[in-house]
Amino acid sequence: MRVAAINDLSGLGRCSLAVDLSVFPAMGIETCAVPTAVLSGQTGFESYYCKDLTGVISEYTAKYKEQNIYFDGIITGFMLSETQAENSLEFIKTFKTEDTLILVDPVLGDDGKRYVNFSDGLLGVMKKMVKEADIITPNMTELCLLADIDPEKPREFEGKELIDFVIEAGKRVRGSSKQIIAVTGIPLKEEHEVGNLVITDLESVLIKAHTNGVHYSGTGDLFAAVLLGGLLNGKDIASVTKLAGDFIRASVEETEKIGSSGNDGIAFERNLGMLIS
Repeated sequence: MRVAAINDLSGLGRCSLAVDLSVFPAMGIETCAVPTAVLSGQTGFESYYCKDLTGVISEYTAKYKEQNIYFDGIITGFMLSETQAENSLEFIKTFKTEDTLILVDPVLGDDGKRYVNFSDGLLGVMKKMVKEADIITPNMTELCLLADIDPEKPREFEGKELIDFVIEAGKRVRGSSKQIIAVTGIPLKEEHEVGNLVITDLESVLIKAHTNGVHYSGTGDLFAAVLLGGLLNGKDIASVTKLAGDFIRASVEETEKIGSSGNDGIAFERNLGMLIS
């Protein structure tokens, strides 16, 4: 199997393509990297070098189309601009078949705040990308932005009311009745636990995961990659979501042992064996 990964390559931070190029091969899937930018470190660092690679996606699209390349899956992540999102949307439309799984990770913000790459134009194109996707993996901030809801709104709810709010927001975002929405990082009443809510056309399942309260770079990338890789390998959505949570938890524990900061990302490398089936 082969996945096209449209994402940035950050030297520091264990995120984006560094994650995709580790997770998918561990799950037996060839990874075709389509870089949106090259950075010295992920954008959580106080300073970083960023080389904008706008134009690369459209050139890759033309060349792969010429070569009749087929992708079993396509995953998208960090976009620097509206133009890159438009190019990614064209890539998806060019190579999407009824057998291709499309996962869109709408990288727009977190914790009620918009990321540095955010613009109204980017949001508009991201909504179109979401409509083309089989799976989307927004956090609560991104879900709200896609649903045209104030991203601070979730702070007004907790417990069952928060879950109900997320489900209703998901209905506003959903591209089709068959689309899977996996909302990550939902705060729960239980201490040291967060929830990942999987919304399908049949049910909504809350899967709990341990957290130490530290915000690590790349957790969303890890979750999305394991999710797509597991589904391509024939796992059901509930079991692969649990696998992603267990993998991230074990990697957080490894990170605590070596004392890395949140910006350094999660030390997942020693746990890649968990993904081999």
